Amino acid sequence: RRLAQEGDAARGIPACVSCHGDALVGVSPGIPPLLGLPRLYIASQLGAWLTGERRAPAPDCMSDVGRRLDAADINAVAAWLAIQSVPAHAHAADAPPAPLPMPCHAMRQAAISAPAR
Repeated sequence: RRLAQEGDAARGIPACVSCHGDALVGVSPGIPPLLGLPRLYIASQLGAWLTGERRAPAPDCMSDVGRRLDAADINAVAAWLAIQSVPAHAHAADAPPAPLPMPCHAMRQAAISAPAR
């Protein structure tokens, strides 16, 4: 719960909510939801970021976060996220709750594909 909601500033690990939204149901169009997923899926995806098996175009924020996690962190976060209920009428946010804690391709791509106003 602590990593998901507060992060670990000493290790440079932002809270999951700081990017995936306060309700952890994602931010359109590029940041996925974390609720409603099985524990093993979450753990395998976090593990893939840790080992470098999963990558994104630069700036690859999840790779940076993943390398700062250890196996205990991954298991704890995955277990906690997997038992959380998806809020009723959940939908991805249009923007993160605040500026992202680090540069991230997911939001850069969203800015590129956003319609001009």
